Amino acid sequence: MGKLLLQLRKENMQAMKEKDTLKKGVLSLVISAIALAEKEKGETLSEADELVYVQKELKQTKDALASTPSSRQDLIDECNRKIAILESYLPKQLSADEIKDAIELIFSEKGLERSKKSQGVIMKEMMAKFKGQVDGKLVSKVLGEILNG
Repeated sequence: MGKLLLQLRKENMQAMKEKDTLKKGVLSLVISAIALAEKEKGETLSEADELVYVQKELKQTKDALASTPSSRQDLIDECNRKIAILESYLPKQLSADEIKDAIELIFSEKGLERSKKSQGVIMKEMMAKFKGQVDGKLVSKVLGEILNG
């Protein structure tokens, strides 16, 4: 069992004791996803692999927030609280400027031309190199600005 999974289970128990149903629900989803992945793989996941499941849940919650009508403040508040809970388990996320610098570095290291052809290589490299530290949408947006700008 991975370090993050142990921490999540411990904090899930604490959330149950405190009767914090929202936090318990969020943690339970992530715990079950990680536990299932470990069971399927037959081994303990690395911390970076565990973070993928936290990020996946964060992305789904952000998507839900984006599709929530502005008249439903209760759902918006709930989504924002879920996002805060999930983000607390992720390492510091790279800013747009840091992502831009990293992309520029990959261009020069790999000797790639600045065209749409390089986009797949850059995305793959960024997602592998900064697993758990970057959001794919933001990387794609910054890369698009570099290629089009």
